[in-house]
Amino acid sequence: MRITGGTYRGRPIKTLSNVAIRPTSDKIRQAIFNILMNDIEEKSVLDIFAGSGALGIEAFSRGAHSAVFVEIGHPQAEMIGYNLKTLSLNAEIVEADYVKACRLLNERGLKFDIIFADPPYAKVTPSEIIEVILEYGLLGAEGFLIIEHKSGADIANDKMIILKNRKFGQTEVTFYVRKKD
Repeated sequence: MRITGGTYRGRPIKTLSNVAIRPTSDKIRQAIFNILMNDIEEKSVLDIFAGSGALGIEAFSRGAHSAVFVEIGHPQAEMIGYNLKTLSLNAEIVEADYVKACRLLNERGLKFDIIFADPPYAKVTPSEIIEVILEYGLLGAEGFLIIEHKSGADIANDKMIILKNRKFGQTEVTFYVRKKD
């Protein structure tokens, strides 16, 4: 797996081969960042269910100023640290369940311009992620919540607006923004 654009374009991102993670493919990552275009520079990023850290690292490569990575698995968290170190990037890695991590980030008063979520499809739904993000107030007023999920999953939510939805075979990526009060 490689970084698809920006400063670190072409640089490898190491993943664990013996762990049941499903990294976001290069094609999907490139599509996500093509949609974001100039909305990434100088932004703060939260990458939950981070796996290898590919989405957050790609955001750094394209100009994000900060990122926090959330990953429950210790081997995956170590791999994110390794990938960050090889690129001389500094970022926080929270090794915890995403709900606990979101609560901790909220307690610190953090808000993010872009939140990526690539959960295990069979365990966490887009609606569950939206509820947690909104409960803990982590999405900035003009921010994007980008969720990768199984194709055909229920993506409607009365508290968010679907900005874009793209299908890639058995995977879909949905971009949400908050409804204005």
